[in-house]
Amino acid sequence: MIPNIAAFKTLIKDRVGLHFFNGMEGLLNTALLQRMSERGKESSEKYYEEICVSTVEFDKLLSLLTINETYFFREPEVLDFVCETLVPKLLEQRSGPVRILSAGCSSGEEAYSLAIKLHQKYHDQFAARVEIHGCDIDTKILAKARAANYSSYSFRGVDPLLQQTYFTRTGNQFQLHEVIRTKVTFHRSNIVKEQIQPKFDIILLRNVSIYFDDETRRLLHFNLLNILEPDGALFFGNAETLANNFGILKLKQEHGLFYFCQPKSSRAPAASASVPSAKVTRAIPAAAPCVVAPTLSTQQCDSLIKKALDCVAEKRFAQAEEWITKVLDCDVHHQEALVIKGAIALEKCEFGQTAQSAQHILERDEWSAEAKMLLGLAMMWQQHTEQAIAWFKQVVYQQPGYWPAHYYLAEMYRQSELYRPALRTYRIALQLLNAEMNSPGNACALRLPLSFPSNSFRFLCEHQLAQFTRQDGQ
Repeated sequence: MIPNIAAFKTLIKDRVGLHFFNGMEGLLNTALLQRMSERGKESSEKYYEEICVSTVEFDKLLSLLTINETYFFREPEVLDFVCETLVPKLLEQRSGPVRILSAGCSSGEEAYSLAIKLHQKYHDQFAARVEIHGCDIDTKILAKARAANYSSYSFRGVDPLLQQTYFTRTGNQFQLHEVIRTKVTFHRSNIVKEQIQPKFDIILLRNVSIYFDDETRRLLHFNLLNILEPDGALFFGNAETLANNFGILKLKQEHGLFYFCQPKSSRAPAASASVPSAKVTRAIPAAAPCVVAPTLSTQQCDSLIKKALDCVAEKRFAQAEEWITKVLDCDVHHQEALVIKGAIALEKCEFGQTAQSAQHILERDEWSAEAKMLLGLAMMWQQHTEQAIAWFKQVVYQQPGYWPAHYYLAEMYRQSELYRPALRTYRIALQLLNAEMNSPGNACALRLPLSFPSNSFRFLCEHQLAQFTRQDGQ
């Protein structure tokens, strides 16, 4: 490892926000060694001095650090929602064009995907109705975006007829037709620190914030707050959306998709000073006025929960249920107790009870990833594959570092013969699993009392990936 790598990390983070963590130092070290070799620099200290003053060299290093993994019509449900729902709704409210920004646009596939879909919808009226812009910090990749010349790798899963309609093949490359290419404007911009004007109605910043730490992402949100129109929508990638929920922008869910928008200026009136907001008194049902629920202290509840978890770990489910019943007799909405109850039911193959406990949790906490994971597992074991996929995807949205959700999502994709998503998701699961095994202290905080033995699941991931490799080689 380069001895002064910490200085490079600080410089890059200060300039463009990239944060090297969870093993990402290896990528930086490799890129530095490559550029130092190409430049003939004898020491990392001299190379550091150069990139401090040379924006050209800094950009060349940056090109090696940004992972430009993209392809046409990636995460198509978001593109469909933008083009078929959001854009028409905005056009009903105004006469001027809807402005869309593909931020961190890489080689342009996302921006051009939007342009193709909207051209199909509006034809000759496209230019008057929509403006599409793309921005990135990597000047080299922006040149590729403007050229709009792609290999077959960029067309994974694309309808061959659509590819023939909008692209001309020359050898192994496919050139995008000018009618679409001229509809997108690309420019260099650091979306974390630089403001782009005028404002945008729709911003897609997908699979970019995963390279930022929390501090940088908060800064990013404040910047996006200033460039997003009041009625606009901001989309992050599926696996990073809820990890970006800092309360700066308002999170919305529509048609199963999550996006951010401007917070409403009008807030609900503050609670009266005479009514303490920290305490909520639950009313006793009128139908049973004389029934007094048993009371337990927080310490007593915690003790019972611990006993129940110990029993679950030892597969003594009957005893665990007794402890959980005592807690729920005191508080029918106790979330951790309901999670444990649902997990016990799952272990006993009582899937209806699992779903009931999970739905009870979601009625009071719609963001409970534990409840959604239980529902995904219950649907999976009942062979309701589409429902299982929907629940596992929501867990991945909220807890992108939780490898069991990625693994079971990959399994459901494979069983549905969605082989490319399955391959990609197995890889993510294996990457997260290896990271957790190497640094147990960085394990995802999602609390579910089910056993997912790491070594066994790593073997399963590697086995499935090897199967895909063999199939590709045939």
